[in-house]
Amino acid sequence: MPVQFAIQILPLFRPHDIVCMKNQHYPINDYAFMSDVTGDASFADHAHARHVYARLTGTEKPQMPPDAGGRWSQQNLDLYAQWMTDGFQ
Repeated sequence: MPVQFAIQILPLFRPHDIVCMKNQHYPINDYAFMSDVTGDASFADHAHARHVYARLTGTEKPQMPPDAGGRWSQQNLDLYAQWMTDGFQ
């Protein structure tokens, strides 16, 4: 069964992270935003979700979340990557 945003990904974001990113015009709790197929200069498709992943892994700065205590485990990063592989459902 494919990884589902509402069930498996959204709960990984802390309320503080959601508010912080929303203030930066990045509504990470909005499925329509996160699953948008539009690309940009960095990613050919699904730029919003891919930028979030890059921030979560630290390949894009600043890393998200900024506090080391809130950083995602490898298991959660792998789940997010699988969500992307499964088609951003």
